[in-house]
Amino acid sequence: MAMSKEYTEDLILAVQQICSPAYQEAFKAVTNEQFSFITTEQHTVLESYPNTIAWYAGDQRQTIIEQIRRTHLKWFDNWLNQYGTGQGLIIKQQMLFNHVMLHVENILFRIDHGDIPATEETRKDFCQIANTIKHCLHTIKELNLTVIDEVTSPFVEQHLQILFYFTLDNDLVIHLKRLELVDLVNTFIQIANDRKEILLNAYRILAVLMTEADIKQLQNSNRIASVFIQFISSSINGGASTQDRLQNNLRSLNVLTQHDEIREELIKQNGQKYFLRCALEEKFDPIKAKLPALYILLTLSFNETFATALKTNTNFMEHVRKLSLSSNEDLQRVATALIWQLEEKSEKKDNHKENNSQPSVSSIPTKKQYDIMISYSHSDKELCHQIAKSLELDNLRIWIDFQQIHGNMADTIAEAIENSEVVLICMSSTYKESSVCKSEATYAVKRGCHIIPLVMTPQYKADGWLGLVTSSLIYVDFKKLHFDQAYEQLKHQIQRNRTNPTQELPIKQHPSQDDHSSVNNIILKTFPTVNIVKEYPHCIDMWTEDHVKSFLIEKKLPILLGAFEGMNGRLLHRAYDMCQSNQQAMFSSLKDDIHQSSYRATLTLKDYLIFLEEIKAYIPYKLGQQLNPTSAVCNLM
Repeated sequence: MAMSKEYTEDLILAVQQICSPAYQEAFKAVTNEQFSFITTEQHTVLESYPNTIAWYAGDQRQTIIEQIRRTHLKWFDNWLNQYGTGQGLIIKQQMLFNHVMLHVENILFRIDHGDIPATEETRKDFCQIANTIKHCLHTIKELNLTVIDEVTSPFVEQHLQILFYFTLDNDLVIHLKRLELVDLVNTFIQIANDRKEILLNAYRILAVLMTEADIKQLQNSNRIASVFIQFISSSINGGASTQDRLQNNLRSLNVLTQHDEIREELIKQNGQKYFLRCALEEKFDPIKAKLPALYILLTLSFNETFATALKTNTNFMEHVRKLSLSSNEDLQRVATALIWQLEEKSEKKDNHKENNSQPSVSSIPTKKQYDIMISYSHSDKELCHQIAKSLELDNLRIWIDFQQIHGNMADTIAEAIENSEVVLICMSSTYKESSVCKSEATYAVKRGCHIIPLVMTPQYKADGWLGLVTSSLIYVDFKKLHFDQAYEQLKHQIQRNRTNPTQELPIKQHPSQDDHSSVNNIILKTFPTVNIVKEYPHCIDMWTEDHVKSFLIEKKLPILLGAFEGMNGRLLHRAYDMCQSNQQAMFSSLKDDIHQSSYRATLTLKDYLIFLEEIKAYIPYKLGQQLNPTSAVCNLM
């Protein structure tokens, strides 16, 4: 059946009947233990009418879907609360029940059809249903099943399918992450046995909710690759009716291929033949199938053996060159990145080696064409464009792709990186998941560019390859701070990194981070009245704020006042315990706090370790620790 854009009388009747009490009554009848057979009227309202709406793609679709959601979401949430575990519900005709539930999902939750939640009320209802599903799954988990049984299987499958649809909306993803579903979903992976639909939806959910560190804990990359390859294969051969599923699977797999083991398994299991079909065959939608398939191939091409084989595929390379001239910006971008990865990158490596073999004429750095190159994901373009405009107002020469693309995009981006003093890496989940962005960032590192990482989304923490690239750098967080404050920090970082500044940026003056002793001296001048304490209370918990200030100044650690100012001994003790439980994370956190304080200084690893060593004498003794004389007194008091 083909999609229709006509607003017909049949469609109007279908909407009226689904939004009438007849729909819920028919649903209750089918799920009643007295049910024996479905009537023509019940079949029409539960299956035929939902089909009519599912295949409508006209301009009234959003209005229709929202009307149905207003009518049924709260009722469906109540039904899930009562029967969502499968316990206490006798299903006599399982296949019919599965069809009915499938139609419920199609008319209420198909965000992948473009049916985004259009009102605040719908969003709240979706969040409540997510809460209810978590409760249902947790209740099933408490049954301690070794394998999912026939009673619970349809319900687990349905719950995970709905949660997957929710992962397609950014606001709902934030809510799902708050629910901390990862361990719960993992439980059902362990007991799914060979129930492929459950495995597929579980993996698709985890692809969105898990960090890279979490995904690396998934032991069976072989199984993950196998499940996706099986479903993508069947979707490719399934015709028009399976194209939405193909897009969903490619989109989820694109996220998972950022992880080394899964990427290697896909190559080992010859999954690339399906991605190549999606990319090359005309029957596949350019955006829904070709685009995610090309992104997966780009990620796989970081494997040198695979890249060599792909480069020799003349049909593919010709197709990619054509796409690099596409009017669609996303297709052009990924095609250009593939050309860069497979052809231009190796040529530039050779040229770079050749140039390095020539004697240097002068050691004086040459002036770059651009002050700043901005590398970003297009999902963050609004904030990135705001930053670009602000930098231009400060008379900096900016390269950003929406202004500067002419001719071959691969050459243009490579030349922009090579000819920019500073590269801004605009970090977010979508940036990290993008193979195009990865190519830009890693090339900037190889070219020795000064890199400044910017945080684009709330509470984002870089991990994986992006964490590796930026771990030693100072972030500017545009979501933690007001834009003007973050922009001031950015200008300060740019000024520090420029080798040939043509003009001074209008920045508030702060002590140089390159002169550690002068930083400490400047900080000390801000505390002229602090008296150095001759003898501290033996137990840190008895210290006042003045004791803390005195201790840090006496130990030549005034830089830590940027993080500890205003703390008494009890708070400092808690900070020390946090350092002990995760020293690396606390070092990064203190470093950020100090940099964002009024001192704008950089905490060194040396100062951090000196602090931990010096304060240890005043920390109360705990059972199992080696006793020291000072902390022993704490425990006697």
